[in-house]
Amino acid sequence: MDRDEVVKEIDVFLTKSLQEKLWLMQYPVRPVECSYEDEQFITTKVKPQQKKVSIEVALDTTSNSYLSSKGEHLAMSVDGPVPKGPPTYASGKLDRIELTSLEGMPKCDRYAIASVANGQLHLTPLSAIVQMRPDLGFLDKAEESSKLRAQLLELDEESSQDEEEKKMEPITKKYEKQETAEQKSRRMQSYGYMRLELDKEDWRKCTYHKTREELSARLRRRLLADSNESVDSYCTPTDYLDLLIPKSTADIGDEPDKPSNTLSSAQLKTMSLNDQVKNIVTNAKVIKWTQLIDLLDDEVDHSLVIKALQQVAVLVQGCWVVKSDILYPKDSFSAHSASPADVISRARDYMLWKFTQTRSLIRKEVSSVVKIPPDELKEMLSHIARPRVKQGWVFNLEYDFDFVNRNKDVVQRQQMMWDAKYQQLCKHFKLTKDGKPIEMSKSRRRRNSSKSKSRSDMSDTDGEKTPTLEQTKPAFAFPNDAHIKSSPTESIVKNEGSDTDTLVRELSALLRDKLLVNSVLNMSDMRHMYQTKLAQCPPGHVLATGVSDTVLEKAILTCGAVKVHYMKPPGSTSTFYLLADTDDGLAPARKIFISLMQQSSRLRSNALKQELERCNIAIAEETVKHILKGYCVFRAGVWHLKGSIDN
Repeated sequence: MDRDEVVKEIDVFLTKSLQEKLWLMQYPVRPVECSYEDEQFITTKVKPQQKKVSIEVALDTTSNSYLSSKGEHLAMSVDGPVPKGPPTYASGKLDRIELTSLEGMPKCDRYAIASVANGQLHLTPLSAIVQMRPDLGFLDKAEESSKLRAQLLELDEESSQDEEEKKMEPITKKYEKQETAEQKSRRMQSYGYMRLELDKEDWRKCTYHKTREELSARLRRRLLADSNESVDSYCTPTDYLDLLIPKSTADIGDEPDKPSNTLSSAQLKTMSLNDQVKNIVTNAKVIKWTQLIDLLDDEVDHSLVIKALQQVAVLVQGCWVVKSDILYPKDSFSAHSASPADVISRARDYMLWKFTQTRSLIRKEVSSVVKIPPDELKEMLSHIARPRVKQGWVFNLEYDFDFVNRNKDVVQRQQMMWDAKYQQLCKHFKLTKDGKPIEMSKSRRRRNSSKSKSRSDMSDTDGEKTPTLEQTKPAFAFPNDAHIKSSPTESIVKNEGSDTDTLVRELSALLRDKLLVNSVLNMSDMRHMYQTKLAQCPPGHVLATGVSDTVLEKAILTCGAVKVHYMKPPGSTSTFYLLADTDDGLAPARKIFISLMQQSSRLRSNALKQELERCNIAIAEETVKHILKGYCVFRAGVWHLKGSIDN
């Protein structure tokens, strides 16, 4: 194959005379043919540290495109009918508009302005790239002025109606609370404090010079290099060509699917191995071992890759997920909610630990523990999981059995790391051993004591136990003998949970917590809870044997609920299950309320009060409302059971 003929060689020069002062100003909302060259610039100011520019441009009020009535209306809205002090628009019209800048690109050190002169190419690095857009802040001023005028009118009316002297009011002193070093550090790292510090920079007035002026022409000449020194090159011609045109790889049809948002091969080849691994994992968020190796050089040492991986990623279900402190560096803030990085990083670690325990999780359960904004949590989940109906968020990639089986030592080290990490999470979030908040576990102590007794009785009679998730797999691995394509009969584990009593006990433990919170459940609610729990259970769990409505009803009645039939207007009935057995001292009052609901489909608060008085049960009116609000919703002066009517 003949090589292409070299048509021309051009020398490239680098000039740095304007490197720290050269800004590129873009006008994205201004047509190319409508430049500002012939416009009149009133004031120009700049904030060098924040890379901000503000330019006031005069408007041609005599133009056919200018609507005078609208301009006068806007000016009067800003200044008012009788301006107090110097008016914003002295002409009585909107005669100028302000252009303010937005930072077009935070890091522009890779961009330069190119000039061609005398067959030579001269490059000057850019210091900033800003985009100039019209600022409509005068509309906000008009709204503030209208509100201020309305407040002044109200004050005038009140003063005319009430001419009595004002009463003397005592003056109290308030002392500023001394803050600790930790509180001061948090305050200085907050978004509001950083915003105030940035606003302290003063505007610097400048003079705008148009293109045809002498000073502009003199500065343009500084874009050309004065000397004939060439730019130093740090790579050989062969390496330079490899960077421009990467070599093609063979057998691309057998390659595994590559993750999205990865760098090009040319960019990766310019980095060290550690930087390659870090950039790939950071952009992909979650990646399999085969995908990572395919993106690296064919002759790379796998042991060095694993060593680099463990510095920037953690093992979850046999796949590698980027560490939280890589995505959220120390002393930084979240882009969504401006939350500190340590808070977001800790919440993400808890989410990753949950994925080491199960294939899917419920977002509300995680949110109740980590307590971060919902949008922030949803963003983190979307990086490594996908939502599925009646399953919650399912991990993006399939479990990598091949890597786990071939690298037992790496799996063991990651297991130890997750155990240590979970101990830290337990201390911060106040979790129990099963990963749930301590506040939720207090209400289960009485139930747990009875369950432990029943389990001990069962262990004496049955020789096998139901394998839990922790027993069947390590903290981040499913059992090695599991097969994705196996038939249902092969994946069922034989255990003592096959009988109805064990199934009822499992369902009672699931429904009791929800009943304590909602006080009212129906069959649809219980069925949904069962389906959600079933999606989180491993193959062969007792809940996978199937549950009928009769079994669900038996389980909820075992929890201390009472069955109530609610009469609907068309004549049909709905069944609800109400919490009756509580340890808050209000059990007698609750039983009276339930008996009244069994007699009628709706209830008034006076009827409940009269029945309590007849039974010699004295409780405060606030307590009566508390009981009613726990079971019912208030509509048109009548209390209805939750879920019985549309909201």
